[in-house]
Amino acid sequence: MGLRRDLLLFPQGRKRALTFSYDDAVTQDVRLVRMLNQYGMKGTFNINTGLLGKESIHVQDGKTVTHNKLRPEEIADVYRGHELAVHGLTHQDLALAGAAAAAYETAADRKNIEDLVKAPVRGMAYPFGTYTEELADMLRLSGISYARTTKSTGGFDLPQDFLTWHPTCHHSEERLFELTEAFFAPERKYYGPRLFYVWGHSYEFDVREDWGRMEQFLDRMAGQEDVWYAANIEICDYVNDAKRLRYSSSGEYISNPAAQDIWLSVGGKTVCIRSGATVCV
Repeated sequence: MGLRRDLLLFPQGRKRALTFSYDDAVTQDVRLVRMLNQYGMKGTFNINTGLLGKESIHVQDGKTVTHNKLRPEEIADVYRGHELAVHGLTHQDLALAGAAAAAYETAADRKNIEDLVKAPVRGMAYPFGTYTEELADMLRLSGISYARTTKSTGGFDLPQDFLTWHPTCHHSEERLFELTEAFFAPERKYYGPRLFYVWGHSYEFDVREDWGRMEQFLDRMAGQEDVWYAANIEICDYVNDAKRLRYSSSGEYISNPAAQDIWLSVGGKTVCIRSGATVCV
């Protein structure tokens, strides 16, 4: 067999994916979820269960907006169809909190979210975006599959380590629409999947009065046949399942032990390896 390069494709052979991550479970999320649903998008919402129901204000750029948290009994309905993830019980800086406090803040928040939605929770966003290698290792051992930072890359690569998952950009990024066009730019040759990862806080739309800008972005991104609209955990699980594909010594046979189908570009040809199946390529 000659040299070949196998490249990951997203489900149904798509070459692009879009995902969102929003923090704090503020009441403005109700409007944001409605918008995501309208445009067929999926988001991940990172919440602090120890602060649910709290009312406060946020002052930024000389403007005051509400920073009220949703009540516990609202969570399951508001975020139905989207992913919920850990953001620390009381939003402490876990990189400074110490190992015991960080473990408690993470585990307690996770347990509370699971009790609210009656489902396992395996994702996280670092409060303030800060982390250490020791904190990432602790999360890995405790069953957290990924954790998002606030370090924007301006690119569309998949993360090297999902426990330090850097997004593409914040939704207020000045180059948001420039990045959008780069995301859709045609390629003469396929070099691997592109992931556009947007993060933020929905109360910031009130600060900047730019809900319309977000809707313009969603309208541009919506309805694209070659884009997979996915929550963070779906992307994490898919990529990790793809890494578990089993190859024969010659590379001629590929087996898929995962519970979902995996798609590859094999020598330029789109191949689907069904769950539990072995294919000859």
